Amino acid sequence: MKNTTHQPVKRDAHDLVLRSLQLEKTLESSGESVVIKDLNAVVTFWNPQATALYGFTAEEAIGQPLRDLHAADLSEEAYARVLTRVRSGQPSTATSDRKKKNGEVVHVLIRTTPLFDENGVLVAESTITRDLSDIRRAEDALEVAKAALKDKLTANRNLKTEVASRRKSELAMRDMNLAMERTVQKMEMLHRENETLLHLSELLQSCTDWDEAHAAVLETTQRLFPGVPGGLFIYRESRDVLMHAVSWGDSSPTSVLPEPLHPEDCWALRLGRPHSVNSPSAFRCRHLHGSTQPSICLPVHGQGQALGLLVLRVDADEDIQTRLTALASRIGPGFANLKLRESLRSLALRDTLTGLYNRRYMEEALKRLFISSRHSDKPFSILMVDIDHFKRFNDTFGHAAGDAVLAAIAKCLKNTVRTSDFACRYGGEELVVLMPDTSLDSAMERAEAIRMAIRESSITHDGQTLPACTASFGVAVSPTHGDNTPDLFKAADAALYRAKAEGRDRVCAAEAVTPSLAEASKAVSKAASKTASSAA
Repeated sequence: MKNTTHQPVKRDAHDLVLRSLQLEKTLESSGESVVIKDLNAVVTFWNPQATALYGFTAEEAIGQPLRDLHAADLSEEAYARVLTRVRSGQPSTATSDRKKKNGEVVHVLIRTTPLFDENGVLVAESTITRDLSDIRRAEDALEVAKAALKDKLTANRNLKTEVASRRKSELAMRDMNLAMERTVQKMEMLHRENETLLHLSELLQSCTDWDEAHAAVLETTQRLFPGVPGGLFIYRESRDVLMHAVSWGDSSPTSVLPEPLHPEDCWALRLGRPHSVNSPSAFRCRHLHGSTQPSICLPVHGQGQALGLLVLRVDADEDIQTRLTALASRIGPGFANLKLRESLRSLALRDTLTGLYNRRYMEEALKRLFISSRHSDKPFSILMVDIDHFKRFNDTFGHAAGDAVLAAIAKCLKNTVRTSDFACRYGGEELVVLMPDTSLDSAMERAEAIRMAIRESSITHDGQTLPACTASFGVAVSPTHGDNTPDLFKAADAALYRAKAEGRDRVCAAEAVTPSLAEASKAVSKAASKTASSAA
């Protein structure tokens, strides 16, 4: 039974404010420049990294169109294209030049994402920007140096031909040429390494899950350190230990590092900087278990904190340490951004208070589950759950206690359902569980188990033990009780109301649809489809 009083509306508004603050805090702590603008390209959000990149403070930028900020040098035609892109609702990736407040021009990588409101209406566009100026300058300088070196090589070859009669000069010139060739080879190697690392950054920016990110790191490290055993370990959410993420070279994870790894067992994590061991007498990390092989450990940082640890079993010279440091500098921001994207995705899919899937996600999941159920010819069940006397509980103990009850029952629900089920918050104190490939009998058994778990749970708030809560359940299964979303929900809702009418704290199954009614429903659907086809 839905609560129609004004109190839940206030609570939902509080949830929205909390969610907005969480999103703003997350965006402000991002390692990249984040700008949000409305459909007229007027800035509505400007994080500290955007200030660092363009020079405009948030107070100067918010409320101003891009034309008055870093897009001031764009032509009218180019700026019109920007407005068209913003209003198109399509994501984009491009590189471009932008003007800073002090007049300096920076070359940036721009990734845009359209933002929609809860009704799916385009309302704004977010832009994540990365400064590529240093990379462009480095590449230009490298090309100039390569051209200069090639010119010198050509000049030296001509000189060697002219002084061929003088052996001593010829040998000196040959040594010079060899040195220059080694220099060119080293610069070309550095260029290839830079391209490899840049490619890793692009891959990490585009990864949608951790498996893809780990695969990208594995491919890159195998190129940078061929034949060298190593591994990457990442802090778990509790930040008490690090877990193995990926390893490379002729080694297994346990030969590189035990799993899990405690931070106090590694000197690099304790010191906050690289720690190499090249001799038996050096301070060795405890996680190496007394191994005499040379090694180097390097923390991976992102968003101002250690995210993980890189380990190589190699005698680390200056080149290897430089390469490893460059690798870590790409992995850290990439992983931090992936965590940020996961956080934003979770906020978009889940209810803030309960951690259950929200109603919007539930409606999308329902469509997929109905299609899957029809194709597999397997039953699909839903449970509608309503907390008994929830309004009376709010009136007696306050909305904060009511929120604690909702969160506790949601946790009980998540601990009781299967991993293949979808536990969702339908609205107010009503919850829904979607159960694919589940018969009516199995759904009734599962609902009864959840009911008993809720009844036996102990809930405390502000040091006070709250009275035990109960819940009523309505169970319906497709296609027995309906072969579409409205009919199935109507059947489950009717069963829920019957459970409440019969005394609450019980599970009731929906009444089966009679064959005549089912046939009539199908006939009406077919007639409607024919009418729609004729109209088309």
